[in-house]
Amino acid sequence: MLGGSMTQRTETHGTRLYTARFFQIFAAVMFFMTGVALQFHFGQFVAYLGHGVDVLGLIFSIGMIGTLLVRLQLGRWIDRFGCRPTWMIGTVITAVSVGSLQFVESLWLIIALRIATTIATAAVMTTVAVFAAQIAPQVRRAESIGIMGLAGFLGMMVGPMLGDWIFSDDVDSLAPYRLFFTAAALSSLIAGGFLFFIKSPSGSQPLPRADQTSPSRQEDTLPALRIIRSHWPGAILLVGVVFSLVFCLISVFLERLADERGFRDIKVFFLVYCSTAIILRLAFRRIPEQLGRTRTVVGGLVLQAVGVFSLIGISTQWQLVLPGIVMGAGHCFVFPSMIDLAAGRLPHEYRGVGTSLILGAGDLGNVIGFFVMGETISRYGFDTCLAALAFTILLGAAFFAYCRRREVFRKAIAD
Repeated sequence: MLGGSMTQRTETHGTRLYTARFFQIFAAVMFFMTGVALQFHFGQFVAYLGHGVDVLGLIFSIGMIGTLLVRLQLGRWIDRFGCRPTWMIGTVITAVSVGSLQFVESLWLIIALRIATTIATAAVMTTVAVFAAQIAPQVRRAESIGIMGLAGFLGMMVGPMLGDWIFSDDVDSLAPYRLFFTAAALSSLIAGGFLFFIKSPSGSQPLPRADQTSPSRQEDTLPALRIIRSHWPGAILLVGVVFSLVFCLISVFLERLADERGFRDIKVFFLVYCSTAIILRLAFRRIPEQLGRTRTVVGGLVLQAVGVFSLIGISTQWQLVLPGIVMGAGHCFVFPSMIDLAAGRLPHEYRGVGTSLILGAGDLGNVIGFFVMGETISRYGFDTCLAALAFTILLGAAFFAYCRRREVFRKAIAD
């Protein structure tokens, strides 16, 4: 009995996850995501400048191209220099670029600032995923990423509520837009302040310089592309693309959908979306280990497709409740397992590259999704766009399941 208790204490200590550093990162993520989610009302600013939903999609699509080009390098910077410096620089650049938007009206200046914003945001969000993976015991990586994501959900609840309040009355003068961008910039700066004194996880410390690398560590100096070729994550990258299409919808076009249907508030959607994701992630935080990450991802994608389809024909803000619940459930199942499947395919010291790669697949989905959705909505309306998106998600889920089944079958034959 005594021996069993000692063993239990040892195992608990060895798998400890919820430390002071974990909750400090948690708070920083919450504030950063508040600023990001506040910008879900960016379409209101574009409409104020006299542009339509097609221009909105173009701004966000081109704005993502810079992120797509530097995504792999972000992973190498994290692996080489550590999480904290990358985080701090990213939050400052985000604050400056977002805060500057209130002073410009030129479409190309707006796009340039969006490019800077998305690159910096990508650096921060990649760092979050690496932080979550590195501070967790190996057997609890997916749980750590999932619970850290709760901070993002809290920010996604607060941001749209703040945006609804800012634009509740006056949308025709410059004052609410100044408050809008200033609040988003301050949220990013507060997030940076939370991690100013934190120590980077040991797995993210600087790598040895080339002249200090022994032959046994020669792989550490390989370029990111050679590392990826040797440890290609496979079909999970398709999930990153498909998953990002849903984010395109809710982060940019949902607010425009509400405006077209005669109501402006979108906070109801994000309240139920995030609440559902938080509750289910806490209740089923071990589901990737118990059910398997592949089944978890496929089930989550199916839920998201159902949620997108249920947005068709809505006419009041309360009709956002059901889509929010279903899509929130899908999000909580897909994201942590998707990240863990991709990052886990690369060696531990290159986890930043693996995480960056799956998020880069999401960037590609954003570049495509923002533009295609903007054009589709402009030409054929929201309902056609929603139906096409739901079908695309289901097709992606089926293809991913097929590829994973073939991979498992081949491994079984090889063994």
